[in-house]
Amino acid sequence: MGENYEAIFVERERGILTITLNRPKNLNAMSPQLIGDLKSALLEAAKDSEIKVLVITGAGRAFCAGGDVELDLAYITKLSSLEVREYLAGFASVIQTIYHMEKPVIAAINGIAVGGGCDLAMACDIRIASEKAKFGMAYIRMGIVSDLGGVYFLPRLVGMGRAKLLCFTGDIVTAEYAEKIGLVDQVVPESELKGVVAELAKKLASGPTQAIGLYKHALHQSSHMDLDTSLLYTNQIQQLLVTTEDFKEAFTSFLEKRTPIFKGR
Repeated sequence: MGENYEAIFVERERGILTITLNRPKNLNAMSPQLIGDLKSALLEAAKDSEIKVLVITGAGRAFCAGGDVELDLAYITKLSSLEVREYLAGFASVIQTIYHMEKPVIAAINGIAVGGGCDLAMACDIRIASEKAKFGMAYIRMGIVSDLGGVYFLPRLVGMGRAKLLCFTGDIVTAEYAEKIGLVDQVVPESELKGVVAELAKKLASGPTQAIGLYKHALHQSSHMDLDTSLLYTNQIQQLLVTTEDFKEAFTSFLEKRTPIFKGR
């Protein structure tokens, strides 16, 4: 995978697919080409049973600087309202694919993540950031609002008050502050980012991946459910999981006092 992509680089290793946004001269800003490449890679990974975990990161000194001023923001000024709606839906489909994919997606945030780049990071399941990373909801600086999930994800991660503060001001914050408020899950030294992410990805890839995928789905669905509905929903998921090979392997290995070998089946 990856040889036909122009704006991303894709690397596969032992069930882990790493997608690197590859427009370093433009701080990996979102262009139609980058979004199209990213969507294609994500859809291919979603249906590939050999891929267990995805990692999204950026080339150079940025994760993603949001929309490309010339190729994205300037372009939409020439479109009608209906054309803008269709154009933005194409960008949003990337966020939806990450969110609904029954595979864990890790954001390895190596540098600045603002605007759509911050939204992209928030759409991922786990966010690990370099201590040099910076974050911001910079949309307001252009007189617009987040249209790639920030309005949905940010209040759920940091609370409504802090979400409003970040969105209304467009202020850029440090990785340390982002971790403090829950925007990212872990901050590590720049030199350790790749290794820490790789270790986590390997751990998830060697786990009971069907259960992880359904766990992700259950957590997302339960955020919209009351307790009784959530209990019923997870009951139904459990009925499926106790029939899997991985559950039987986990149970058997426990009795035999050995480390389980999961196969994702």
